[in-house]
Amino acid sequence: MSYEATVTSKGQVTIPKAVRERLNLEQGEKILFRFEEDGSVRLVAVPSDPMERLEAAQDRAAPYDLDASELIERERRDWGR
Repeated sequence: MSYEATVTSKGQVTIPKAVRERLNLEQGEKILFRFEEDGSVRLVAVPSDPMERLEAAQDRAAPYDLDASELIERERRDWGR
């Protein structure tokens, strides 16, 4: 399933309603544009609760069998820090 949106002259994009609903996005919430190694871009909802962010990071790390320092470094790279 895919959705299309148009970039305005100000560089803004309206996220289609179906995408907002699927990500449970509400006004004022943040999203992350994650660039993947294959050149694609993922749109990810950013949890406002730090513990939810940690749990999400742990879920992403589980398949890679990373230790804590590797996980922290990966998250820093992904978040552009």
